[in-house]
Amino acid sequence: MDAMKPVLLLISVVVALTASCNEHPAELPSPVGYDGFLTLGWKAIQEGDYNVAFDYFEQAIDIDVFQPDAYLGGGIACLYLEDHWDLADAFLQAAIQQDLGISAVVRHTDRTLLQDTLWTVFECIDEDLPQDSLNAWLTMTSDSGAVWVGKKVRDYLESEGLSTNLQFRFSPALSDIVACNDLYNGQSGAFYSVDSIVSDYIHLDVPMFIIKVGEVRYYTWIMVGQNIVFDYATLHAEATSGQITKDALAGWTMMQEIRGTDDGDLLQAAACSQGLLHVDPGYVFGEGDSLRESIYDLDIIDVVACGASFAFLREEYIYAWFMCREAGYGLDLDPESETFLLDLLDLLTEMRS
Repeated sequence: MDAMKPVLLLISVVVALTASCNEHPAELPSPVGYDGFLTLGWKAIQEGDYNVAFDYFEQAIDIDVFQPDAYLGGGIACLYLEDHWDLADAFLQAAIQQDLGISAVVRHTDRTLLQDTLWTVFECIDEDLPQDSLNAWLTMTSDSGAVWVGKKVRDYLESEGLSTNLQFRFSPALSDIVACNDLYNGQSGAFYSVDSIVSDYIHLDVPMFIIKVGEVRYYTWIMVGQNIVFDYATLHAEATSGQITKDALAGWTMMQEIRGTDDGDLLQAAACSQGLLHVDPGYVFGEGDSLRESIYDLDIIDVVACGASFAFLREEYIYAWFMCREAGYGLDLDPESETFLLDLLDLLTEMRS
């Protein structure tokens, strides 16, 4: 990583803060200095004075731009100040950058993979479709059989009374994948949802999509020569990560739900909540810090449920269920049940209570 990037990030945050600052509170901390303003900031958060808290944290940053605590406090204060929501990302990122030294979650957007002739880039793993039959069909028609292969697969599934959806998996060839969404087939125009992420393989359920060209009907899934565009995120944090990094990940998850389905970012919510679960399955907000540990009654289950709830609101129901299962909840739910959505909603409510 370029050594100047963290410094440039800090400069940009300070500039944003200077441009948006309000008149500072008259009260001076005791002791005067960084720690004093930090104490007053968290006290104001606890008392619900979020504008005041934001200003105290800003003054702490003015004293020492290289300490992570005040950036975290400013990011948490932003959660409650709608006109400051656009600053929350910069604050939380700066907190992690100064605490961890790198970004905890790295986003990889608009990535593209091209399906090969044997469906192994996006590997068809559907148990209803005999692999030897699929391999035979694809091998025989690898150069020119797009129409024939799709019809053969469709006819087999329908003749056996099976679902015409097929299960696929793929790997972007990077490890520590914690989130993926927004998959789009550039040729068919179909959108896909992620089911789960297991051992750095992203699993997805692909419905049959019919494309009509003239009088020819193409039965397609992820076919030869089709490009799939997707976003995903990887985790660069470990169990030894500091409490500030962990609290920032929790705050970033909450920020997405607060922003709502129009402005919230599902990839960020999933990556931060699942990343925090991987880093610290026993996470509690502010643990070990006398200023923060009494602010929230927030633990890892609350954070996971927050991320999963946002996925539910975005109608990514199976993905929401996967996120819960990663934390050991909802293992007995049946996605084929008529009551699955109600059961999942009850589960999320229970996890957040």
